[in-house]
Amino acid sequence: MTETSDPSPQSDPRFRCFEQPGHEEAFDLSVTKLLARLQDRSRQMFIDENNIFRMNHGGNWTHSARAPEPDTAMHMISAEWSIPFKDIAENDLSLIGRTMLPLSEEMERQFALNMYGVVSAAAEKVGNVVDAKASPSFADSMLELFRKIEIGVDRDGNISMPHLHVGPGMAERIAKELENVPPELEAEIERVKAQKVEEAYARENARNAKFKRGAA
Repeated sequence: MTETSDPSPQSDPRFRCFEQPGHEEAFDLSVTKLLARLQDRSRQMFIDENNIFRMNHGGNWTHSARAPEPDTAMHMISAEWSIPFKDIAENDLSLIGRTMLPLSEEMERQFALNMYGVVSAAAEKVGNVVDAKASPSFADSMLELFRKIEIGVDRDGNISMPHLHVGPGMAERIAKELENVPPELEAEIERVKAQKVEEAYARENARNAKFKRGAA
């Protein structure tokens, strides 16, 4: 008869996914980089990369030359990542994609809510709001929108036209309404748009004229 001794008190009963030193750190780093790439891709749907500023410290943006913005504070975005132990034990590598994509989508959802909230607050502060329900049609709302906005010029000297962000159902409705815009209303929209473009180029030319140029 052979006696079996009790497990050593120093033995570690925990399940280990990475036995080799450095493997766990390398996995964490790769997951972080993958999440960052997913977030970069989703952010580019809303904001041009040239219009992104990164804050290394502090809690909000400040600019002494202008009035405070409606909301310049940092907003925390968080999501829970749940990994089933059964899939890990069975070496099911598909769980990486199955669990990371919902995580990225949840962070994208929160980012969009924060971004639209800040934009909405800024628009309301300056009165740049159009009440579509009070307009006879969407085309009339578009005309009022163009009268209120200020079109910009990008760094390459090209006109930067505004983008319209709506849900899938609203996009179909808008497309149908724009097919039946009265000719006189369509002409007025184009006239106001052309005027805004001309004003944008005039502002850009005035801005460029302020910089000193060397002799030819």
